[in-house]
Amino acid sequence: MDYRISIVIAILLAISPVIHSIDFEDYDEDVAALLREYQNQSNPDQSYTPSILSYSTAKTSKTIVDFERGIIYMNASTPETLRDAIIDVVLTQIDPSVIDAQTAIDFGLINEETNKPFFWGQVLDHKGKPISSRRPALDFANFLLRKKTFSDGRFEVTIRMIDAHKKIAGAKYVSFVKAACREYSVSSSLVMAIMETESSFNPLARSRSNALGLMQVKANTAGRDYFSLIKGYKHTPSSKFLYSPKNNIEVATGYLNILSSRYLRGIEDPKKLEYAMISSYNGGAGNLWKSLDKSGNKTKALKRINQMSTKQFYWFLTNRHIRQETREYLKKVNDRKSKYTLI
Repeated sequence: MDYRISIVIAILLAISPVIHSIDFEDYDEDVAALLREYQNQSNPDQSYTPSILSYSTAKTSKTIVDFERGIIYMNASTPETLRDAIIDVVLTQIDPSVIDAQTAIDFGLINEETNKPFFWGQVLDHKGKPISSRRPALDFANFLLRKKTFSDGRFEVTIRMIDAHKKIAGAKYVSFVKAACREYSVSSSLVMAIMETESSFNPLARSRSNALGLMQVKANTAGRDYFSLIKGYKHTPSSKFLYSPKNNIEVATGYLNILSSRYLRGIEDPKKLEYAMISSYNGGAGNLWKSLDKSGNKTKALKRINQMSTKQFYWFLTNRHIRQETREYLKKVNDRKSKYTLI
């Protein structure tokens, strides 16, 4: 049986019913958290949470992948449809460098370069082995079906990725990161930490503000800056362009270079400059200046920054930045950088 499946995706969700009327107490805590987040952060077309990918097949099965928690939740109208959906998800290749992220007509493609499915190594079967062919995928699906549950008129299962799933996921993009960082003189560990924080390595991530891909690049801001200031011509990149991991990482890394060399020029200490880059990648340079000076005066803000110690500046950004999201964002990226120091 050919496991290439035809689906239509509006960033990978379209046909099957929206999850509703769920008694979350019936689920494990982490699965309930996923379903709550999906329900609260989505519309009938897509999830707005970058770490969550959702899609539906023509057979009315729904799959929700939580790249942060390492959970794949699936439901379908019949056990047979659910079985087919399990086989598809463990054998498929969702890397948008292989498929067209806009239509995803050939969602079941295997990556010709690695000959491995997208979740290879991140999902192990009931025997503890990675899955790369139909026979073990079918055996795994049958095993999971014995543990299926029934809720709101649909059969459902949960697949849990291994604990090191994000390490495996992130490794797919290291070569792109190294190349971009050499080109734009940016730390590879910084880019990897930002990527994990932005999308948990979901290549088809999309936010409510239409930030796209692994590094959550906004086409009309960071994208336009990249082409205007680095490439030398005015251009707004397409969604298809930004869903390519290589392009997304290159644009984002170039934008980090623009932040450090242009928008944040004048910050003398390299570590303080890095903290400012991280904060501005999330909240914009304008909000950085406003956090330091009520009128947003860059000259006055720079003077304050350069008078602070590195420790004082980090404390200020994580406690006094005007955006709470940016305060937490800096903490996350800074903590995660240490995982990637050997890259």
